[in-house]
Amino acid sequence: MTLIPFKQLNSIPLDFEVCVDKTFFKGTLTHKKGKIGQLNGTITGSILLPCDICADDIEKILNEEVSFYISDGIVSENQDELDIVEITTPMINIEELLASELELIKGDYFCCSDCEHKELDQEF
Repeated sequence: MTLIPFKQLNSIPLDFEVCVDKTFFKGTLTHKKGKIGQLNGTITGSILLPCDICADDIEKILNEEVSFYISDGIVSENQDELDIVEITTPMINIEELLASELELIKGDYFCCSDCEHKELDQEF
């Protein structure tokens, strides 16, 4: 488990890199202001996803750029324009952030090459 203390962040980018199964997450963490830090990184590798039509497994090749802010605690200011992940411990768990990003990717629509041209209302 890769844990980085939030108080360790400063204006010099702190590098991180983790690997979970066939997925790699590499990037930097930087302190922005107050209790706000910024993560910039890339998710590469692959994950298995079910086809949304036939449920067969699809290997999704990943090359995703991610960038968001991290708050050390609950954000009390009006930060609506920022994409902020609030952490409730003084440690930034990189694997947990990767898992959250992968769940966002899995929420997209995917279909295998056999189902690409099938209509969703078609009976099987």
